[in-house]
Amino acid sequence: MATAVPSQNDAASITPAEESDYGSDLDEATVDALFSTPGPDVEKPVILDDHGDSRQPVARLARTRGKLSQAITAASNAKGTASVEIEYDESNRRTFSPPPADKPTEQQPTAPVDENNTRSPLLRFRTPPKKPLSVTDLVSPAWCELQYFYSLSRYGRVRRTPAMKQGSSVHKVLEEQVHTEVPVEVVTKEDRFGLRLWNVVQGLRTLRREGMTRELEVWGVLGGEGGEVVNGIIDQITTVCPDEEAETRMLEEAEGSATTQHGSSGGKKTKPLPPDQRTLGQYFGGSTLESQLGGTLESRHGSAWLGTLTQESETPPPKKLYVVDVKTRRSNTLPAHGSQTRPTYYQLMLYLRLFSKLAANEVPAERIFERYGLDHQATFSDSFLAQMGTLGLGFEDENGAGEIRDGTEGLETREAHAREGHDDLEVLLAHNTLGKLWEFMIRELARTVPPAPPAAASPPPIRTSSPTPSSISPLLTAEFRSASSGNLIGKRHFPFSAPALDHYVADELSWWRGERETKGVEMDEAFKCGYCEFAEGCEWRAGKVEEGVQKAKLRREEGLTRRKSRV
Repeated sequence: MATAVPSQNDAASITPAEESDYGSDLDEATVDALFSTPGPDVEKPVILDDHGDSRQPVARLARTRGKLSQAITAASNAKGTASVEIEYDESNRRTFSPPPADKPTEQQPTAPVDENNTRSPLLRFRTPPKKPLSVTDLVSPAWCELQYFYSLSRYGRVRRTPAMKQGSSVHKVLEEQVHTEVPVEVVTKEDRFGLRLWNVVQGLRTLRREGMTRELEVWGVLGGEGGEVVNGIIDQITTVCPDEEAETRMLEEAEGSATTQHGSSGGKKTKPLPPDQRTLGQYFGGSTLESQLGGTLESRHGSAWLGTLTQESETPPPKKLYVVDVKTRRSNTLPAHGSQTRPTYYQLMLYLRLFSKLAANEVPAERIFERYGLDHQATFSDSFLAQMGTLGLGFEDENGAGEIRDGTEGLETREAHAREGHDDLEVLLAHNTLGKLWEFMIRELARTVPPAPPAAASPPPIRTSSPTPSSISPLLTAEFRSASSGNLIGKRHFPFSAPALDHYVADELSWWRGERETKGVEMDEAFKCGYCEFAEGCEWRAGKVEEGVQKAKLRREEGLTRRKSRV
């Protein structure tokens, strides 16, 4: 399979385009050539909507269990076991109901862009009761910010294209290799969000047992203090290195770059690391637990609200985890580094940061619940607990391996588990509010992504861009598959870069908050207009084309004037 790690030149091509003299050498023929549709190997990246709240309410059960059909039957039978009367208005009824299935794109409503609406994109499109920001919202503008703005303005979302539908089908098949979805009836919005948290717990247990999980939902707050709640769904996390050679080269390049810039021979002072970066020595477990987390456990993780991270003594070193994103393509070639992989690169870095922050218990639960309008102290409905109790979601073996039963064992076995304190319903009742369940999820994360154990001595500090616990690799992988068959085409690998991500997120949030104008593509990426349904009415494009044409005419006139003066 074709693999590659971007060189320093490639990394530069992924950074935001610098301001250019757009259209400085244009004439009419050049304009037509630049804005025409490129060849078949150039494709717009397929970025699927990863708003977790758009999904149907389902419990995701590990495929490794036996007799899943019996567990599903038990869940279906449990739906009517409890009688609960709840009064809610029509708006809440719509909230609690499953979202409607996607309609064909030709049936989606269209509306002209309201030019007089001066509110920020955040206020217009991502303010309650609308969805919070997602990773998709932050990375889609990396292709063309203006195109994404037009999509939200006219349709309220990005319309599902045939390429997106094919991509969803491939993701569905991959997801079904790991989990089976069981429909669950939810009564309250707290039930719905609680189901999402239980699915995270199940995904983490699957990762610990099987070495891989898919479609793991994460939350975080980006943009510093008072930042924005962001939601996303990670395609895949695995304990198998996607490419050992690529990881070795990446670490060697990081060491070489750090040695060149901060080696002893240069006599340069070592600059302090940003808050979410650590030395390579720390990455390999050479730092204390306290220093990796940036403070004492009591000061950073002692909150009962967020849950307390604990470290088991004499435990084997944790397996390294790798974040992978799956992309589909119509062509059977890998995309070139640069504009075609930029959105994917930022998407992977955002997933890694959200996952690592959540694992380090650095996500304020109260902000998440507040953004979704949830009561963290409200108990889940009886019918919801009854259904979940039949699925065996609460059981773990004595070694904490996260074993999950399928609800099909005999009565004597179930009674034995109950006598031993392993009753599923008992575990569910012990975590029957969002606040308690969030704590439980944090503990599961701490067991899945534990901080590195302290080492006797630390090697000399070498700088790296890793912002994560030592068990999360900074090697990011995009796996490209055929949209028609799902077959693997190849992979692209990227190193995590905290400075690049910080710059990008800050810039995109400034746009979402209305602190700067919406931007279109630069001239070297004008080929993207060939894919855009808004190209004909795009003021940015029209203005840049006109500007380029006028500059070209002016230069021609100046050239004629100079030639005449010489004559």
